[in-house]
Amino acid sequence: MHSLHTPFSKPDTLRLALRLFLICVASGLPAAAQSDNVVRYGEPPIVKDLGALPPIFDRSQAFAISTRGLVTGSLIQTGHEESNHAFLDRDNRMIDLGTLPTGTFSDAYGVNDRAQVVGRALYVTPGLPLDRFFHAFLWEKGVMHDLGTLGQASSSIAYGINIRGQVVGQSTHAFLYEDGVMKDLGTLPGGDTSIAYAINDAGEIVGGSTLSDGSTHAFLYRHGVMQDLGALAGGRNSIARSINNSGQIVGSSTVADGTWHAFLYEDGHMVDLTTFPGGAGFSDATSINDRGQIVGPGLLFDDGKVVPINPSTSNSQVTFAFAAAINNSGEIAGVLLPAFHAAILDSNELTDDTH
Repeated sequence: MHSLHTPFSKPDTLRLALRLFLICVASGLPAAAQSDNVVRYGEPPIVKDLGALPPIFDRSQAFAISTRGLVTGSLIQTGHEESNHAFLDRDNRMIDLGTLPTGTFSDAYGVNDRAQVVGRALYVTPGLPLDRFFHAFLWEKGVMHDLGTLGQASSSIAYGINIRGQVVGQSTHAFLYEDGVMKDLGTLPGGDTSIAYAINDAGEIVGGSTLSDGSTHAFLYRHGVMQDLGALAGGRNSIARSINNSGQIVGSSTVADGTWHAFLYEDGHMVDLTTFPGGAGFSDATSINDRGQIVGPGLLFDDGKVVPINPSTSNSQVTFAFAAAINNSGEIAGVLLPAFHAAILDSNELTDDTH
């Protein structure tokens, strides 16, 4: 199957994330209560297991959560390749979003409060079963729309959508899709590849672009201009993953010794989050909400300090992993293990005792 292989693609990031952060979130808890497909652990609930759609899909993974708590991600059929289906969880009910007409596979990476979902879906050229590519999609009102590709590119993936329905992603270059048109955002000077991960409600876009020397730098795209955000001191590479409605940007950057550090970019400055109390292991920042809360590899940045999302309990029963996104209510989307189900962790219920 043809797919996008970039040094900063989201599927690769999430595979790396599983090795980096497994976060215990409950143990010794009362019996779980169930409502529709949701199981809640703790009193008050710390984490909600969103389940899956058996018997076909026995696993699920959450990649995004909207301000109102709409969750999207992937339904997974164990032992079957190219069989994932995108899902939308709304009001504690999980919906299978299906696939493109000629395909068998889809993943969802972004959702807004209007229940518009974006991601990637397998596209098979009619009559040519071996001609298989991923195409970006926009799902709304029960229909999955193929967004196509840029120019002669064969593949595309959509990663983010704002409340206005503007979609961003990658098709060799970063793109902005609006009003039925996919616009090429280009690259930083000398680069040949770029990717857009997120867009805020003002239409400001962040991601990464290669440069002429082969390095990758985070960028901010606004008013038709792609701005190089640079890297942390001594670093060669950086990537921006999320932007909130105040224009604060988070991502990761290498430093002089080649290791990756999470960063916060605001007011023209890139700040190393590992320098804050508790931040020594903060290697990547994946999402920021309008309250300035940031999630990354097993860590939450809040109120000037970095804390592990890791209750100090024994006899752990469940584990929270893949912390992919945080909304303005402090709800974090991820995966609950060992069931491997999409889940929501409520960071507001994490007390000093659970830190």
